[in-house]
Amino acid sequence: MTVRAEDVDPNLVSPGIGAFVTFFVLALVVILIARSFTVHMRRIKARAALDEKAAGREGAADSGDGAPGLGTGDRPAAGAPDGQNGDTPPTDRT
Repeated sequence: MTVRAEDVDPNLVSPGIGAFVTFFVLALVVILIARSFTVHMRRIKARAALDEKAAGREGAADSGDGAPGLGTGDRPAAGAPDGQNGDTPPTDRT
């Protein structure tokens, strides 16, 4: 038995409990992912702050003049071929 669109009253039809449950689960997953993202970003920022603090102490201890080490703006970019960050420059394979 097929039901045609003209035979159904649009005021009596609803998406149903299945659509509600699906939408609720989807919203819950988005909330949990956002919370996880926030936690991870806080951890990354905290570790970066601790690394900066440790680098500042090491720089002051090494130089003996009490000046902090390199700031984040003075650091070479990741992948810079200057050898300071342990990366090697790319080689030409042609």
